[in-house]
Amino acid sequence: MAQVPDLASRVSWFVMVPDTDAARSAVRLLERLGGVPQTITHASGRPWLVGRWEAGEAVTAELGPNRLAVLGEHRLSTEDLLRLAGGATDSEDLCASLRDQPGSFHVLASTPGGVAVHGSLSGYRRVYYHCAGGLALASDRADVLAALTGADLDDEALALRLLTPFSPWPLMWQPVWRGILAVRPDERLVLDRTAAPRTRQRWQPPEPSLDLETAAARLRQALAAAVTVRGGLHDVVASDLSGMDSTSLCALAAGQGRHVIGLTCVSPDPLDDDLPWAQLAAREIGKVTHEVIADDAYPLPYTDLHEPADRFDEPTAAVIYRAGFLAASRRAADHGALVRLTGFGGDELLTADPALQLTLLRTQPRLALRHLRTLRSAYRWGRGATLRAVLDRRSYGRWFGSLVHTLAAEGTGFNGPLLSWGPPVRLASWTTPDAHATVRRILRDHAAAATPLQDDRGLHGRLAGLYAGASAGRHLAQASRRVGVTTALPYFDDQVVEAGLSVRTADVASPRQYKPLIVRAMRDVLPESLRQRSTKADTSISALRGAERHRSALLDLAQRSRLAERGLIDGPALRAALEHPDDRTFYDLDQTLAAETWLRAHEETTPGNGEHSR
Repeated sequence: MAQVPDLASRVSWFVMVPDTDAARSAVRLLERLGGVPQTITHASGRPWLVGRWEAGEAVTAELGPNRLAVLGEHRLSTEDLLRLAGGATDSEDLCASLRDQPGSFHVLASTPGGVAVHGSLSGYRRVYYHCAGGLALASDRADVLAALTGADLDDEALALRLLTPFSPWPLMWQPVWRGILAVRPDERLVLDRTAAPRTRQRWQPPEPSLDLETAAARLRQALAAAVTVRGGLHDVVASDLSGMDSTSLCALAAGQGRHVIGLTCVSPDPLDDDLPWAQLAAREIGKVTHEVIADDAYPLPYTDLHEPADRFDEPTAAVIYRAGFLAASRRAADHGALVRLTGFGGDELLTADPALQLTLLRTQPRLALRHLRTLRSAYRWGRGATLRAVLDRRSYGRWFGSLVHTLAAEGTGFNGPLLSWGPPVRLASWTTPDAHATVRRILRDHAAAATPLQDDRGLHGRLAGLYAGASAGRHLAQASRRVGVTTALPYFDDQVVEAGLSVRTADVASPRQYKPLIVRAMRDVLPESLRQRSTKADTSISALRGAERHRSALLDLAQRSRLAERGLIDGPALRAALEHPDDRTFYDLDQTLAAETWLRAHEETTPGNGEHSR
């Protein structure tokens, strides 16, 4: 079932193999699965990195018996690697030597003692590994490892993917293939010659200690460097031109002397004000060719769900919006742009999570209480419920265990104070009793050992949201490669993430201010008129119209459901819900469609050649 990405996808991927004779059989199998992949060798001459990547994505350096490589979006040269890693001796030191470099890439090292690899702090660049029979392999794609090792699909892991809005950490992070493990974003994978695979912590979030002015300067510098990396030698660069986050990237690119194609997709929502703001931005910024994709030319959500064009390595709700995203990338390609900048990640990094008020409560209680009163009024939280949430001192494990009781809760969503370790999770009404029982058991089994990303609820929530957003962005960017456009997501870069997390909580937690950090960071980049915007487009009307337009395709998915064949959902119940939707139906539908379309994309292919069968 699992396969390597087909050539038409243009997706880059790699497998890292140890410096042993035993690894050669894995390389030969990979060659049969993926055609004739590219290879980078250990100092011994044995294969080290095997896969497929575009020109300029992979750069390596030889440091005596050691090797260092980067793979992704960067502007590093072999000379840079030699200079930066000159004093490093072991594999971890080699990887750590590139910590402060801008861009988004994997770092990999090979030494006589073993190998090491890490991805990005946001989780946008991921690392997976598998160990069996003494042979350990690592890759940036779970499906490639599954194809290489013969790993089967794990139906229990797939059941967890039906949770709305997403599974709690760390369940959200684990692959759906048996025996394939995922490395945390803040860790590095080390494969020594004589020891089992191990992960080592490589990063701690910065203390939120910088004043707004200092943090804003750091964010502006990090974003400017990120845009420079993506621009490279290209004269024409595309950039989304909609909200504050993408408009900032567009302005930075134009300020660096490039001709920018500003992409604005018009929503059917009459209250969506993206277009007038984008028109103002195009005039004010200059050097921008404004490309407006009218609502009748912009595919609605749920378009082409039945087309298994992209085989992602995990179920993703991004498939629902894939057609519209690709329409914008095609417009970029029409103008000769090979790179498209997007503002994905800005919301997760720059928007104040309500739980940050609990962080602020410890240092500035009066300010935090004022903010909580504002939030309670805006979201109509009950006074008693808000007080109980503030006084809730449950550990992460106890909160994790309590999620069992919310799985079948009534209503469209959680309306209480959003001040806990995360949102309650739900299972749709069409989920089978057996799948319910499986998910409840897994939650109970993991509750005792569950630990948060950070002991602080606010920071834990920010990181969990960042990881979830990076997963969706990663999948859309992979889809965009198929049309010849590299989609860049600078807000998920390491230096940008660190800058966003370093600001004092009091300077960004006010519910009355809209993204104050990016507003201050863009003071010398965007005109004051653009920095005053405090609105954000709502996609709910587009989603509802898309569901209505593509109702027959959705009903067909329910009628011939692969999830139903696996006993995870009740197909007739899903069909009935689609025929007579209520307020909750489409809230619950995303994760079901993510898993359903993913199964179809992987099953409706001809094994061995990576091509689709129709």
